[in-house]
Amino acid sequence: MTEAPVNAGFAAESPDALPAETGEAVAAAEQATPGAILRRARQARGLSIADVVHVIRFSAHQIEALERDDYASLPGATSVRGLVRNYARFLKLDAAPLLTQLDPAVPVTEAEVRPPVNMGGAEQPTIGERVPSRIVAVAVAILLLALGAYWLATLPADNGLAGLWRGVAGGPAAPAPAGAAAPAAVPVVQPAPAVVAESPPPAAGEATGVPPQPGLRVEFDDRSWIEVRDATQKVVFVGEFPAGTLQNIEGKAPFQLWIGRASAVRVFMGERSIDLKPHTREDIARLSLE
Repeated sequence: MTEAPVNAGFAAESPDALPAETGEAVAAAEQATPGAILRRARQARGLSIADVVHVIRFSAHQIEALERDDYASLPGATSVRGLVRNYARFLKLDAAPLLTQLDPAVPVTEAEVRPPVNMGGAEQPTIGERVPSRIVAVAVAILLLALGAYWLATLPADNGLAGLWRGVAGGPAAPAPAGAAAPAAVPVVQPAPAVVAESPPPAAGEATGVPPQPGLRVEFDDRSWIEVRDATQKVVFVGEFPAGTLQNIEGKAPFQLWIGRASAVRVFMGERSIDLKPHTREDIARLSLE
């Protein structure tokens, strides 16, 4: 009698025997990822990756990583979401569904949006910085006059300085000693009123009471995201920040800046305001500052 092959019972478990619907479902899932949607939209517009890089100033590496859903090679969850949002806006797509799909793969954590450790928060001005210097000078002058008046008032009555002070102040003159000639009248010259120059009002956008800080300073008029690298190509500042945020950025110049929603961000290098418009495409600015 011929025996059946021992492994004949396992033929039905071969991967080739899986239903065709399973393979189709896997292929459909792969085509519905954010990267696949962005890639198809770009191809439908007849654009190459080089065309996209030329307009929105992303690097070719970043575009390729987005289209193959390789988020691990991109810098941080916040930056990934900003890349997807701006790439979708360039392709005239609704970014909300794509960002929703990113949540499981690229969750946003508190650490991702926190400024670098070496940046710190904006320091509160000291009392000396809040009070104008001219007011301090006037207060010191008044204090010195008061101390001088007190010292003269405590001199003995027969002292010439005391008599002069009492004559100026309108008080009773000290009696002259017997036989002494009357002192000559001393003309009193009234001091001219002090003229205090008014300080010019602060320019628009300038922080009042806080002197400008050297180095790189960024102010956010609305929510936006930014990435800054220094001369060592180290990321010294990255994140998405709300309106009203002010940050002083430390590092070694030249700085490379990459700013989303550039119209809502102001950049200062020392006391010099940097015009972002010449470096902005599709509301994304990319520039280098020394």
